[in-house]
Amino acid sequence: MGAEDIRAQVADLAACVHAFHERFGITGAATQDDLLARVPIQDEEVRELDYAILRESPDRIANEAVDVLFVAIGTVLRLDPNIAAAAIQEVIEKNDAKTRETHYLNDAGKIVRR
Repeated sequence: MGAEDIRAQVADLAACVHAFHERFGITGAATQDDLLARVPIQDEEVRELDYAILRESPDRIANEAVDVLFVAIGTVLRLDPNIAAAAIQEVIEKNDAKTRETHYLNDAGKIVRR
């Protein structure tokens, strides 16, 4: 399995999140309260990922990372579609513009501006 397969699966995951939301009536643009209610869910998934990285197998780490992504995609899908699309494009363009000449990997593992 290669990067192209993973990219296709991420698209499949987004479709799965959309279907999940429809199945449970979690549709339309979210209110601020709706979005705030998602924060503890995302936090829980991130804590489970942290635990898996520290104590569990690569399979569990992958599962927990995908759970984080599932909830994050769900949050994006609750936003106004035009705003979400613009934000996605902005993040893509911002990260595509980063090069080894403009940024470097710091000791903490983060890409930062030179």
